[in-house]
Amino acid sequence: MRSSSSVNPWNPASYTAFDSTSFIFEGGVYSQSLTLKTVNTSQNSAYSSIGTLLFGFPVTKRLKASFGLMPYSSVGYNIGESSTLVVSPDSSARVKNVYAGDGGINKVYIGLGYQLSKNFSVGVNADFLFGTINRNSTSNLIDNTYAMSYRQNTSIRVHDFSYNFGLQYTTKVGKDKHFTLGAVYTPAIDLKANNDTMNALVSPTNSDLIYYTVNQSSDVKGKIHIPQAFGGGFSFEKEAKFLIAGDIYYQNWNKFKIFNQTDSLKNSLRASLGFQIIPDGNDYNHYYKRVRFRMGLNYHQSYLKLNNQQINDFGVSFGVGLPLKKGQSELNSKSCVNLGLEFGKRGTTDFSLIKENYVRFTVSLSLYDSWFKKLKFY
Repeated sequence: MRSSSSVNPWNPASYTAFDSTSFIFEGGVYSQSLTLKTVNTSQNSAYSSIGTLLFGFPVTKRLKASFGLMPYSSVGYNIGESSTLVVSPDSSARVKNVYAGDGGINKVYIGLGYQLSKNFSVGVNADFLFGTINRNSTSNLIDNTYAMSYRQNTSIRVHDFSYNFGLQYTTKVGKDKHFTLGAVYTPAIDLKANNDTMNALVSPTNSDLIYYTVNQSSDVKGKIHIPQAFGGGFSFEKEAKFLIAGDIYYQNWNKFKIFNQTDSLKNSLRASLGFQIIPDGNDYNHYYKRVRFRMGLNYHQSYLKLNNQQINDFGVSFGVGLPLKKGQSELNSKSCVNLGLEFGKRGTTDFSLIKENYVRFTVSLSLYDSWFKKLKFY
């Protein structure tokens, strides 16, 4: 997608759609409610977070720029399981293992889009990735409440640059319709990271109370290999009337490595399709006719494969874009409040797995202002 009134950081070639005298700001937050289910039990959870902070502006007539802050990944889980530890042929012990993780990686980016010709644009984003991921595991002997527990804490800190590239071809179809093709590519990268690890015997009732440190390492340098990714999409738009857009995105996660260790990740594939309808975007006498009504579908074959089952995600979303003012100008109609509601399902209760049903509510603000204009005096 490309727009003169919003920022699309997922394809930097889209920045060339900015007006030559405009300044654009976008920011948003979201809240998500989860219901996690197994065959025998269920649990509810909820959290909120800042989504994105994005800025877009022109540099020259052909060169446009954007910068912003957005999440790159997030970690949040707390899972318990019981197992039997065989000590000897005639002796065993029941063990409860608890795995927990939190944190994530954020991304600050700056990007440029350049219009090579009337129809063709290219762009590049330079991203700085930073953040901390914490992973903990604790093992308790169920039948011996006085035995010490074993705990492993791992903290990984990421801090490095990456790059992604985009291109777009757009052409007019008739008087007021536009058709756009786009493609993006992110090369593989080895992110610099530091790892802190501690293995210790802790209190069975308070895992933060350490009795004895088995071993500990701090500030171990290493790399996280993020595999290459690429995608493509299209959009077809009639000005002030409707928009339809679709994307597909692929990443070969089976090449993933962290500190030279591989994982059981699989290649991921994500596809999405969206629609927007505006009753009459040029009717400045009736506010409701300039409201943008939206609907979207998305399917994600994730990189997780558990119990020989790849975890899939399907969602449907609805939204509206509400112009900020009832003014009589195009400038006022380009700034709006966006509300979105998504219903989704991830995973399955079959094969001893977990199914997530989620509802995500998003609020974002798109502000369009006209800058860099020379004053004229008469």
